[in-house]
Amino acid sequence: MGKPQYTNMAVFQMQLSEGWIIGAGMTGLAASYASGVTALESEMRPGGICRSYLVPSPAGDYRFEVGGGHWVFGGDPVMNRFLNRFDEWKPYRRRSSVYFPESGLTVPYPVQNHLSAFGPEIAAKCVAEMRRERKSAPRTMAEALEWQFGPTLSELFFAPFHDLYTAGLWTRIAPQDFFKSPLDLEQIERGARGEPAPQAGYNQTFLYPAEGLDTFADSLAGNAAVETGARVARIDTARRRLEMADGRVLGYEWLLSTAPLDEMLRLAGVVVDEEPGPATAVLVVNLGGVRGPKCPDDHWLYVPRSRSGFHRVGFYSNVSSKFLPAGTQGRVSVYVERGFRRGVRPGEEEIGEYLRQVGDELVEWGFLESVEASASNWVETAYTWTMPGSRWRSTALARLSDLGIHMTGRYGKWQFQGIADSLRDGLLAGALLRARGTAR
Repeated sequence: MGKPQYTNMAVFQMQLSEGWIIGAGMTGLAASYASGVTALESEMRPGGICRSYLVPSPAGDYRFEVGGGHWVFGGDPVMNRFLNRFDEWKPYRRRSSVYFPESGLTVPYPVQNHLSAFGPEIAAKCVAEMRRERKSAPRTMAEALEWQFGPTLSELFFAPFHDLYTAGLWTRIAPQDFFKSPLDLEQIERGARGEPAPQAGYNQTFLYPAEGLDTFADSLAGNAAVETGARVARIDTARRRLEMADGRVLGYEWLLSTAPLDEMLRLAGVVVDEEPGPATAVLVVNLGGVRGPKCPDDHWLYVPRSRSGFHRVGFYSNVSSKFLPAGTQGRVSVYVERGFRRGVRPGEEEIGEYLRQVGDELVEWGFLESVEASASNWVETAYTWTMPGSRWRSTALARLSDLGIHMTGRYGKWQFQGIADSLRDGLLAGALLRARGTAR
């Protein structure tokens, strides 16, 4: 049986004349859809980490996701119309909190807008610290968190959470992604007084396809040109050739790549004489079982401290009941994320033991009564970071562009963005390719 192909020849009777798209995650799929250029995907299925899968249990099949909860934030009306061409997408209003397991305290997200939960003394201290005069600009994420939110709130939440989230890199990397934690002093003071605070942050609403991310990825791929199981082993930039892992050699004049920026440098043999931007890996633990008496109704929780070392726990089934075995009640489908330094993947035996530890901890918290199904996924490049004052990213992008290798998407550009922005990157790149007549 041959490897699956996703090319819809009724739509794309053109084959590329000058180049290839590398990667068929969300960005690569969108670029191929918009251009007709073939996307080369190393895995056997398209979609990257944005895929769902089933795990059997005595109660039936639980649905989990490769990369944990991947919800589509910030979709504008135009993007929403595009999404609904391929699947039915349901809208949600975020339910999210910060959970402190040592005390059992749950504080609505964003935590800085709900300071009354910590009591009047701590709330007043946090407000005073956030109102203080700021003197010198911070250079690292650790400095920036305390600079923005003050030492008390940083110690309570931001410091321990980001230490876990970045796998300890937060004291070295540059400040980034502060749109995720807005600082509105008027709302902060209202929340400190116990007054209702409105939703805030970049992910107040989100979308999710009714049938799961895998069906969306397959539908988009079916309207694109995708070759799966096509891994690039080396790029000969002098002769403009892709050397494939299966022994084939493919010529090119240009490449549009969604692969991680540092990986493309390695494949192309390009050396940038500066410390590379670091990245962190994530171990995603997926669990299904009987719902515990203290299981929250949130879509996800931020966790600053946990015995098992994870920083986020989410509840698939609080988004859609289709993450649960059909016809069952009183069950929950959960994901947990733990950050690692990239390149230090645990062994399979260690991961198996870790699944047990996480399940035990969630049972202790009352989120689960018992575990019926478990699985894990390793995401080698999950989050990307930059060093203070670094020119590595801009230099790397420029060097590759000079060689006809153009980077796009979340990992290609080495920056955080959600699925909607990744799709938008791909659609824009694909439209530009088509406008330049690169496909026939």
